[in-house]
Amino acid sequence: MDKKHSVIGTFLETYRLMNSYQMIWYRKNFGGLDPQQGQGRILLALRRMNSITQKELGLMLDIRPQSLGELLQKLESNGYITRHRSPTDKRALVVELTEKGETFQKYRPEYELMFQDLSPKERSAMIQSLEKISERLNDLIEKETEDDFY
Repeated sequence: MDKKHSVIGTFLETYRLMNSYQMIWYRKNFGGLDPQQGQGRILLALRRMNSITQKELGLMLDIRPQSLGELLQKLESNGYITRHRSPTDKRALVVELTEKGETFQKYRPEYELMFQDLSPKERSAMIQSLEKISERLNDLIEKETEDDFY
């Protein structure tokens, strides 16, 4: 089987195309904010958490404090987030989404367009295959990291 038609080659090319579509869509609609990178990752995390301290956010996303501060400053300047002192711990900064930040999360590329040529049976088979791959990857990750926490 040549590289062009291998499972991993096809998967990686599809993934690359999905990322390209997403980047083009976000650049066109939000001036380039990408939910998979920097500022976009922060907005996604805040969407799930409602509010969180800056320190907790950095730990959760594995972003250095200085880098996080710079990203948050940009988001705050553009009106996507607010930061304020915690009422219970004056040393902690609480980060929250603004209405504009919420709006960013509501608009997403029309991912369904990618799958419109697949029949319901093909979609179901694809989901089953991806679930198997995810389970296997989770097992591999668990095996590779089981000694890291002891």
